[in-house]
Amino acid sequence: MRFLAFLAVLALLGCAQPAPVRPLDPLPLGAVEPAPAPDPAADHRRELAALGVDFAPPRRGKAILVNVPAFEAIAYEDGLPVFRSRVIVGKPATPTPILDTATSVVRFRPTWRPTPAMIATGAYEDRVYAPGRQNPLGLAAIRLEPGMLVYLHDTNQRRLFDRERRALSWGCVRVEKWDRMAAWVLDATPEQVTAWAEGRRTFDAHTEGVPVYLRYYTRFPDAEGVVVEHPDIYGRDRQMSRQAAASTQGAPAPL
Repeated sequence: MRFLAFLAVLALLGCAQPAPVRPLDPLPLGAVEPAPAPDPAADHRRELAALGVDFAPPRRGKAILVNVPAFEAIAYEDGLPVFRSRVIVGKPATPTPILDTATSVVRFRPTWRPTPAMIATGAYEDRVYAPGRQNPLGLAAIRLEPGMLVYLHDTNQRRLFDRERRALSWGCVRVEKWDRMAAWVLDATPEQVTAWAEGRRTFDAHTEGVPVYLRYYTRFPDAEGVVVEHPDIYGRDRQMSRQAAASTQGAPAPL
């Protein structure tokens, strides 16, 4: 009787019989967590950050990085390099400015007039140079935001691209693959660029304002991902090292 009464109490409490335990579904043999999708653009950004490079390629759209000490321009699209070109940059006496800007127009068959400083050296005559292959700007110049006097352009001295150190210009950036760069900036075909460059008139093709980063990195990965040491052509790294040393020497002693 006592046992029956005990069972009755358990029934009232809802624990007369344990609820059936459903076994866990077994994992398929050899199953593993799915790996995250590869993200080459994120990997490239991390690689640059690890080198102390403060340039982060935009994740969407186009951008141009000109690394002055590397004498190189890199075209980026959706965060990854799509092509590179050798460039000629400003001499130490007339350095290429380090700044961020954007493309404005591509001027095909440009005219050109030297600055008073150029004329004073005797390197150029004080006149307007006619369009054509002998023009110092070559067959095309990618003009930057209005008011900028620095261009990315072709040149009539293409042999200079064969030099290892190419700090030779008055501040502008001479681009070896100017035709490919112009076509890419404009979303044009090579045939269109050739027709404009070899036409009879000066012609402006407006761009979508592709960001341009004129930067100064003496350590930067090459096309194979190998980190290369580049010359400190403007002495910027040396100056920063001296400033850092001076600030350390002037710091108060720790307590």
